[in-house]
Amino acid sequence: MVEDQVEHLRKMRAAERKSGVNNKKKVANQALLLSVTSGKGGVGKSNYALNMAIVLAGMKQKVLLIDADTNLANLDILLGINPRYNLSDVITSDQFMRDIIIPGPGGIDILPGSSGVLEMLDIEDEVQNRLIDSYAELEQEYNYIIIDTGAGLTPSIISYVISSDEVIIITNSEPTAITDAYAMIKVISSQNPLLGIRVLINMVDSQQEAADTFERLNLVVQNFLSVSVDYLGFVPTDSNVVRAVARQTPFVLQYPRSPASAALRLTTRKLLSERRSRQLRKDGDLFTRYFQTKQDK
Repeated sequence: MVEDQVEHLRKMRAAERKSGVNNKKKVANQALLLSVTSGKGGVGKSNYALNMAIVLAGMKQKVLLIDADTNLANLDILLGINPRYNLSDVITSDQFMRDIIIPGPGGIDILPGSSGVLEMLDIEDEVQNRLIDSYAELEQEYNYIIIDTGAGLTPSIISYVISSDEVIIITNSEPTAITDAYAMIKVISSQNPLLGIRVLINMVDSQQEAADTFERLNLVVQNFLSVSVDYLGFVPTDSNVVRAVARQTPFVLQYPRSPASAALRLTTRKLLSERRSRQLRKDGDLFTRYFQTKQDK
């Protein structure tokens, strides 16, 4: 049933593109590339990325969400979908990125990933160029391209993150999560010192707990690393989030008045209001920079 709805929406959007209806939605500037990542799993990274994308779309932003969490394919699980194509089809066949994008809830678009796809990006130049050309077209059509990366510090994940314009690191108040978040900050700041790093504290019982957690993390960062990180905010522990996951529905749509939804809207408005005005990048799009970082290592 869900897959039938997805296919119906896909055909509607394809018809709109063909008729030129969507021309007025095209974005003049390049999209902001925003990675959502974490030092460890289980901190709610993919759920945050999905719901943030929906909130941004509700704020009249055109949003593409890339599922690069290749180990668990969490977006598929969160939405109860089984895409026909994914990013591996762009690499191994003649599919283009535009062809594999599926409509998501709340007006977002989703580019499905697949298990091991980042490792597949060690590929021949011809396929690299097709990826670059295919993706560069998409950058002109969106305000935000959000990359839901895998958790951890694998070389491919780090290459993805440092190729972005900004990164949101998701953590919680557990000591192991804070330690892993610090490790992530240390690695990405050493490889891209200019990358804007924001921290969101997820699944906490109070605003004070979130502030204390960030302060503990930030104190270590300031003492041992010559970088600064910004506190984006927090999302509280909320039983409605668990219920929404069980229903395979984004919590901001299923429970829009829940504490978690209210907090997420607040942090997203902050993100939108603080978006820096910037010139078009001169160092290439996401995959141009991704392949460059792989060559530099």
